Amino acid sequence: MSKLNGLMVVVAEIALLTLPVAAQEPAVGPDQELVTRLHQLGQDQIAMAQMGQTRGVRASVRSFAERIERDHRATNNGLLAYAQSKNMNRPELAEVGGALQHSTLALAPLANSPRDAFDYDFATRMVARQQAAIDAATAAERLARDPELRALIDNNLKMMTEHLVSAQELAAAIPAPAPPPLRLPAYPAGVSRTQTGADEPPPAALRAPGR
Repeated sequence: MSKLNGLMVVVAEIALLTLPVAAQEPAVGPDQELVTRLHQLGQDQIAMAQMGQTRGVRASVRSFAERIERDHRATNNGLLAYAQSKNMNRPELAEVGGALQHSTLALAPLANSPRDAFDYDFATRMVARQQAAIDAATAAERLARDPELRALIDNNLKMMTEHLVSAQELAAAIPAPAPPPLRLPAYPAGVSRTQTGADEPPPAALRAPGR
């Protein structure tokens, strides 16, 4: 379920990218909207990677998370440099839209993951996140009007594909944690779960007739 929650957050971004161009036409053209969404996806990856570095138990998890943050910072810097060269609105591009959706809500399942399950949860969620990011970038590449932007996205797609393969390898190397024990509902002290008294006759039925 946690993987599904994380995937749904990124799929929402894909839906925005695949809207008809006329429906999302900003003042400087649709390419700015694409750059904005790709930049936001990169910010989401960075936030998740930072959590992996601070909470990861295995060195392999922390190392992978560090690589994700480093590569996506470089990618986002490239997007911002492209935006500046095209006179796009950089403050608007860099502004984090829907901060609650992209940080608090999106990362809540991972933030609440217990220590003995974090590495597995992080790796499996990264697989889903990388695949969704690839889908979003592929959609953006189809919609982009500027050949220079399409080339930039294509180069980023190669990096994302490498990340996906690494995430899959990492997830395969981490054993799935044991499911949490089943806990029965609590009962007040002195109350039996089996001897409930439901099958015992009421006291009046036990009295002799005429009493």
